Amino acid sequence: MPAPIEKHLEELKSTATAAQQAVADMKKAHTELDGRVAKLHEELKTGAADAVTKAAYQDAVDKVDKVEKSVDKLNTEVTELAKKAANLLGGGADQRKSLGQLAAESEVCKSYRGGNAELVTMNAPLFGKAAVGSGAASAGVLIQPHQAAIVMGPEVPLTVRDLFQAVSISSNAIEWVREKLFTNNAGPQNGEGTVKPESGLTFEKKTSPVETIAHWIPASRQVLADAPQLQGLIDGRLRYGLKLREDAQLLYGDGTNGNLLGLVPQATAFSAAGMPVVAAGAPKHTAIDYLRWAFLQVAKAQYPATFAVLSLDDWATIQMMKTTDGAYIFGTPTDGAAPRIWGKQVVESHGLAAGDFVAGSGFAATVYDREEVTVRVAEQHADFFIKNMVAILCEERLGFTVERPAAVVTGDFGTLVTP
Repeated sequence: MPAPIEKHLEELKSTATAAQQAVADMKKAHTELDGRVAKLHEELKTGAADAVTKAAYQDAVDKVDKVEKSVDKLNTEVTELAKKAANLLGGGADQRKSLGQLAAESEVCKSYRGGNAELVTMNAPLFGKAAVGSGAASAGVLIQPHQAAIVMGPEVPLTVRDLFQAVSISSNAIEWVREKLFTNNAGPQNGEGTVKPESGLTFEKKTSPVETIAHWIPASRQVLADAPQLQGLIDGRLRYGLKLREDAQLLYGDGTNGNLLGLVPQATAFSAAGMPVVAAGAPKHTAIDYLRWAFLQVAKAQYPATFAVLSLDDWATIQMMKTTDGAYIFGTPTDGAAPRIWGKQVVESHGLAAGDFVAGSGFAATVYDREEVTVRVAEQHADFFIKNMVAILCEERLGFTVERPAAVVTGDFGTLVTP
């Protein structure tokens, strides 16, 4: 008999012995209580019992009932233990035997001895004439490969939206008023009784529509039911793809055909006018210098510069800049600080083309959320219902306004930086 079964049998025997002993103890207690109950009953019949005796009688009767119930419960447990032991030993008419047990009991089973191992060879009719192996024609179909987790594409941080304030709305358009022209004539009054300087301020009303960004994937109802994790993965990838497209819209959307009107089309062009002239033989202006001048241009629009958006290539190039003695300008390669330049946040964007840069203020624009990203599943598409197919739709509705275009500056390093 295999060691695990022997061990389990020993445990069952030990438990059964303890249960039998408990039954015996309870029977003994039951007998003693029966005698006590009988004595108290006689006292009650003669009328010689007082209140204490009556209470003791009732207590004894209750204990007898409890003992009888406990005995019944233990007897049931002992019976179950006996059944388990019989099953382990191969007994029991209702026992469900495994394929191995049936094979071992069959007449066609022959033993083979080799070394210290004892093998069993099946000669048909149970398995046919071929030896059992892992091939497709044998037992291979019973071997299921281990299913590893689905390996998805990497997700990158999208931070352009996070540069600006987001406001929730409940309409399909945003009406807002933008300062168009401010003429500042503030100055001293030219003597008492004279007219004070007059300044001018004009506004214009703007309307920005709420646009929808969406995409969907068809999927089989069966595969979603059979692989529950797939729906979560599809949901995640759809959301990620939507946010990736949103990032590009906030940067480059042209405002036509359902596109948002993004930062770059509305931004003020970078101007190098006034930059210090590089002396003969001195180092040329670099991307770092031009970014500093762009921040100055933003500040002159009366808004504080807070960020720069760069492509991955341009930020890597800037980080690799060194002094003449080989030291990195931006710290060391092991520095884990958040990307910053001239004290401003740097956003590495996958949506920005190499060479382009955007410098601006977080107060220059606003994101309006009409409907945040949602994922819905429906069968009501074409003939999906009768094909057991579903459409998984991911969408969002949002608007974007750039209230202060002068506080967003864009340029191209390729046309500015001298090699």
